[in-house]
Amino acid sequence: MAVEDQAKVNAVPPQPPPGEIVSKDQLYATQISLYRNAQAFGGQKDPSTIWSSMTRNEAASMIYYRELEEKDEDVGNALDTLKLKVLERDHNLLPGDDSQLGLDVRDFIEAQLKQLPDFYNVIDCMLDSVGYGFSVQELMFDTSAGQIELTGINDCPQELFLFGPRFQPQIGQLQFLPTPYAMEGALVPEQKFLVMSYRKRSRNRMGRPLLKSVFWPSWFKRNIQRLWLQYAEKGPGTAVVRYNDADNVAERQQAVAIAQAIVERTAIAVPQNFSYDVELLKVARALDPAVHEHFFKAMQMSIIRKILGETLTSFGSEGGAGSRSMGNTHADTLETRSVALCGAVQSVINGQLIRNLVLWNYGPDAPMPIWSFDVAEEEDLAKRIGIDAEAQRMGVPMSVSYMQKRYDIEAPSEGDVLLTPNVNGPQVSITDTTRGTFSEGGRAQANADLAQFDQVFTQLQDQAEEIFKERIREVAAAVKPAVVKDGK
Repeated sequence: MAVEDQAKVNAVPPQPPPGEIVSKDQLYATQISLYRNAQAFGGQKDPSTIWSSMTRNEAASMIYYRELEEKDEDVGNALDTLKLKVLERDHNLLPGDDSQLGLDVRDFIEAQLKQLPDFYNVIDCMLDSVGYGFSVQELMFDTSAGQIELTGINDCPQELFLFGPRFQPQIGQLQFLPTPYAMEGALVPEQKFLVMSYRKRSRNRMGRPLLKSVFWPSWFKRNIQRLWLQYAEKGPGTAVVRYNDADNVAERQQAVAIAQAIVERTAIAVPQNFSYDVELLKVARALDPAVHEHFFKAMQMSIIRKILGETLTSFGSEGGAGSRSMGNTHADTLETRSVALCGAVQSVINGQLIRNLVLWNYGPDAPMPIWSFDVAEEEDLAKRIGIDAEAQRMGVPMSVSYMQKRYDIEAPSEGDVLLTPNVNGPQVSITDTTRGTFSEGGRAQANADLAQFDQVFTQLQDQAEEIFKERIREVAAAVKPAVVKDGK
C-alpha cells in the first residue's frame, strides 16, 4: 500500500457534530407523509406498477416492502429466521495486540458497547438491510468531558436517505431528505451514521433488497389465495333468479335475496311467479381444488428458497419425500448465508463504529480491537468419542484432563459423591440421531466415516505395537523379581 493510501486510512475523521440529525419531529413528519400517500397493495391491480416503483427505487417502494413483510407471513417468517441465525450467535471483542495499550483500547470499546441500552436491537436493525437493501442508524455521542463517548444508536427509516439525486446512480455520500418524496437531500457526516448495504452491485449503496426479489412469488401466492377463497364461497354453484321489471329496484333486490337464499339456506319461500336457472346449480365444477393448494405451496417454497436458500428444513420436503442428506445440505446453505451476514455486520461495526472511536480517543497508532461473531461449527462429539474409544482400545494413553476438556466434563470437587463405573454392564450404543435411517447420502457419509477411521487406525497401528511391546517389557521386569524371590 502506498504511503499516501496508508495515511488516508489512518487519518482521524472529523469529530461528530453534537445532537441528533434525525429528530423526533422529522420522524413524525415522515410518518404522516407516508400515511397520507400510502398505496401499498391496496387498490393496485397491476403488479407491474409496483415492480416498476421498486426497480426505480422510488420512495413508495419502501411502503411496498414494509407491507410485504408484514402481510405475507412466509416472507416475514423467513426474514426473521435468517436474522435470528445471526442474532443467536455469541460475539466477542479481542484486543489488537497483547500490549497494555491494546488491552486498554479493548476495555474502552467494550465499556462503550455495554453502556448502550440494547446492542442486540442495534444488530437486529442493521440486519433490516437484508430485506430493504440497506439500513441506516444514527450514532449519538457525548463530547462534554473531552473524550468522545458513544451514548446511543438510533435506527432510522430508509425513506429519509439517498446516496445521490433520485434516479441517479446511488454511489455517493449519504444524503438526508427533508421528506420521503424529495428528489435530493442534504449531505450529512457519515461518521454520525452506521450504514449497512446488502450485497451492493456496481457500487449501488442501496443494495439488493430481498423483499424485491420475493415480490412476484408473494404476489402470485396472495392472489391464488384470493381465488381459492372465491372458489370456496361459490362451491354450491351459481344461483340466477329472473325478475320482470328492470326498472323496479325493489323487485331486483328481492331477486338477489332469493338467489342468496338458494345458495345459503336449505328452506326458502318464493313468490308464485318465481323463476330461476336450474342448470347452473347442477353443473359440477370441473376444477380440482388441489390446484390452488399446489400452486400456493410452490410459491411458498420459492419465497423460502430465495431468502433462506433451503426448503426442506421448513417444509419437510418439497415433493413430500426426500432424503435427510438433502435436508442437511439445505440446512448447510442457511448456515452459510448466516455466516456471510455475520461477516457483513462485523465489517460495519469494526470499520464504521470501533475504528472511529479508537481514532478519536487514542489516535491512529493505537491497535484496533476486533469485534466478531462466534461462527465456529460445533464438533460432532458422537463421532469423536467413537474415535477416542477405538484409539484407547488400541492402547493409546489418554489423560483425565483431556477427557474432561474434550467432552466438557466438570472435575469433581471435594465431598462430591462419585459414580461407580459398571464395566460389566451392557455397552451403550452411541449414534447420531440426526441421521436416522440411511439414505443414499447417509450411506455415503457412513462410508466416508469408515474410511476416516481406517486411516486413523492405520496411523495408530505402529504406535500401538510399540506401546504393547513396552508394556510387555514393563510387566516382565515387574514379574522377574517375584519369580527369583520365590525360588521358582
